[in-house]
Parts: sequence; C-alpha cells; structure tokens
Amino acid sequence: MIPRPLPPPTSTRSHIDPAALDDFVAASRERVNAALDECLPAATEHPAELHRALRYAVFSGGKRLRPTLAFGAAVAGGADPERAIPVAIAAELVHTCSLVLDDLPAQDDNTMRRGRPAAHVAFGSATAILAGSALLTEAFAQCIRLPDPSACVEAGTGLTDTIGYRGLIGVQIDDLAFNPSGTNLKDVSRIHLRKTASLFRFSAWGGGLAAGLSGEHLDSLAAFGSAYGLAFQVVDDLLDEDPGQCSILHVLSRREARGHIRGLLDQAARETEVFGPDGWVLAGLARRVEGLIP
Repeated sequence: MIPRPLPPPTSTRSHIDPAALDDFVAASRERVNAALDECLPAATEHPAELHRALRYAVFSGGKRLRPTLAFGAAVAGGADPERAIPVAIAAELVHTCSLVLDDLPAQDDNTMRRGRPAAHVAFGSATAILAGSALLTEAFAQCIRLPDPSACVEAGTGLTDTIGYRGLIGVQIDDLAFNPSGTNLKDVSRIHLRKTASLFRFSAWGGGLAAGLSGEHLDSLAAFGSAYGLAFQVVDDLLDEDPGQCSILHVLSRREARGHIRGLLDQAARETEVFGPDGWVLAGLARRVEGLIP
C-alpha cells in the first residue's frame, strides 16, 4: 500500500503547499497504476491478443487525473484514499474505453494516441472494439467491489448515467453531428458537460461515495467535478483549435474563454469549502488548471 501524503501544514485553501500536492498526485498515479495492473489479465493469458490490447490502451502514459480526483474526494470526506480505488479504477477504465472507441475510423478517425499508434491501428478495429467493451464491463465490476452494498448500487447507477444514452454514448452522437453554424455557449457547454465533464463529475462524486459521504456533500463533489471538467475542456479547446470540433472558440473569443475558465474554477473551489481543510487536494487541483491556460 502506498502511504497517503500528509496534508499541507496550513489549513487555508489559498495557501496549499505545492510540494504536498505534487506528492499526492504522484502517489495517486502509483496507487491506481498498481491497482490497474492487478485487475487486468496478464498479457500472456488467453485470449492474449485481447489482453495485450487492454494493457496497451490502459498503460499508455495517461495522467490519471480522474483517479486523482476520486482520491482527493475521499480525503475531502476524511477517508483514506485507498477506499476510493474501485471508483478510481472504474473512471480510468471508462476514460480509456472512450479514447479507444473515439479513435476508430468510424468516429474521430485518429491514428495516433499519446505519441504512438491508436489501439485500432496497433491491433485492428475488431480487437479495439472488443477491448473497449471489456474495459467498460470491468468498470462496472469495480463498482460492486465497494465495501458498502448500498454504495455499490449507487456507484453502478451513477456510472450508468455517466456512460449511457444520457451521458458519454448519447453525447458522442451530438458531438459527431456538431455544426458550428448557429451554435451558442449553451449548446457547446451542454456537449462538454455530458462528455468531458461527466467522468470528472463521476470521479469526484464516486470518491465521496466511497468515503461514506451523502446528501449535500455528494452534491458539492458532483458540482465540483462538473465545473472542474468544464474548465479542463475549455483549456483543451484553447490548446487545440480544430475548426471541425465542438469548441468554445466557436462562441467565445480567446479572452472571453479565459475568463470563462477562471469563473468555472472559482465555482469549483467554492464547492470544496464545505469540507474545510480536508478539501485541500480538490481545491489545489482546481487551481492547477488555471496554470494550464494558454
């Protein structure tokens, strides 16, 4: 077990120790990588081609931001981050699945992912589709590994809403059909909220659920994840000016988009205040997104 880094010596949100946050992020990445390695079949296990594809997609150098949010939410709830491991794994598996499927020729048709061939290029489209399906089913399997039976049901329902026709799958249809002509901020934000932000929302909310939180505390974590995820996506829009994509730059200038990001991050930071000093990880992660604004 990787030890949880101690919180920063100050209890105020505005003076979070960057080194303590760095330690937490690094430990979170190690923690979830170890857990993912344990839950996935060995690359040599039959059917080896499928299992090689799973590991190729999952261990491709991702930042593990969603698991880090889940662990940070557990800390906000006064719990050890280890309690959020099932949620963290589920979120990362769904995220990886979405990348594998989005890259397919029938969708975004990306041949490269994180500096190397996309899964369908390396293993073929059929294997990539099956690998994505396997990742998705394992994500649900992780939800039922939470120690509290009622939390298992809630986590599974939350993941269903995040993935299904109301979430990632439904919004992918909207994203593929996106037409920048005549769009507005509400339309773009609706797509971003259901696509990028939805899994950040699940991660923060699910981490709190794993920690035993309920009611307004879970609502605050869900609101945090949504605001954080929207800000994260708008930063990505500024970094990647693709005229064919659903982007905030179709409706806002770059200056306006920067102000929009800061407003979202202020909202995310406010949602952490209900947790007092224990919300330091989430508050710190939100403020770090501001440093990414180009």
